[in-house]
Amino acid sequence: MNMGVLDESLREILDAVSDGVYVTTREREIVFWSKGAERITGYSSDEVLSRHCHDNILVHTDVLGKNLCFDGCPLQKCIETGERQEVKEVFLKRKDGERLTVYIKASVLQVGNERYGVEVFGELQSVAGSALAEQLRKLSDASIVDQLTGLYNRRYIDTILDQQYGLFKRHFQRFGIVMIDVDKFKNINDSFGFLAGDEALKFVASVVQRSMRSMDFLARFGGDEFIIVCPLIELEGVEKLSGRIVELVHHSVLSSPESQKNVIEVSVSVGGSLVDYKDKSAIDIIARADEALYRVKRDGGDWYALG
Repeated sequence: MNMGVLDESLREILDAVSDGVYVTTREREIVFWSKGAERITGYSSDEVLSRHCHDNILVHTDVLGKNLCFDGCPLQKCIETGERQEVKEVFLKRKDGERLTVYIKASVLQVGNERYGVEVFGELQSVAGSALAEQLRKLSDASIVDQLTGLYNRRYIDTILDQQYGLFKRHFQRFGIVMIDVDKFKNINDSFGFLAGDEALKFVASVVQRSMRSMDFLARFGGDEFIIVCPLIELEGVEKLSGRIVELVHHSVLSSPESQKNVIEVSVSVGGSLVDYKDKSAIDIIARADEALYRVKRDGGDWYALG
């Protein structure tokens, strides 16, 4: 069955539904994406058709921060068992980065010998009220978001790394990692105070967010280090992203929160790597990126390197 030539009257009905609707094959390849799905997520049908829902496009998580695309996908369970699934509180990430609270209902569409998965999702705020939706969002944020920068935290990005490595092993989908370290961060704290250090971290976070693709995942890895996980990328893309980050941050100047007269100069060092068939886990990819970052710090000269 080619969902691209889905009965026109059925397509019109699905597009008229205010909720988002998408249809996948048994292998979870997206073959239909409704107008409601475009409105809620910000992704057009051209951007998602032929991709797989397990590519983590919408970053579905529960209130405790568990990534459902990687572990516990209701649509996958529905396809496997034929039983309808319903989840009342799930979070998705829009294309613009906003996180929404939604409800999900999944069912199967049987056409001859082929089984398709159908997921319907809608904004929880429209049925439960804005106060409850906001309360649930804050609960989820506490599990997966770094409170200073607003980025994902180490716990959540470890889940993403495991997921991407699993996709590579099963479907040969390559991904890359970019490690970012704020140069002379201890000196900033010692010279200008911890508030200045916090401002430097938030500044770097905002610049990096504007530099990466919408499908990439950025997290505070710890202290003055950040990490970007880049799905569906090659080494050239990792290199271009690394260079762009260095160029945008390099020798940026901030005013100290303590005194506008104190000027803080901010720069970063970057190390990148791409998954390799010899890697036994995501830890191996991180190690190569970290080694490349260490070479930049040790040798000077270039501000980024690949491992």
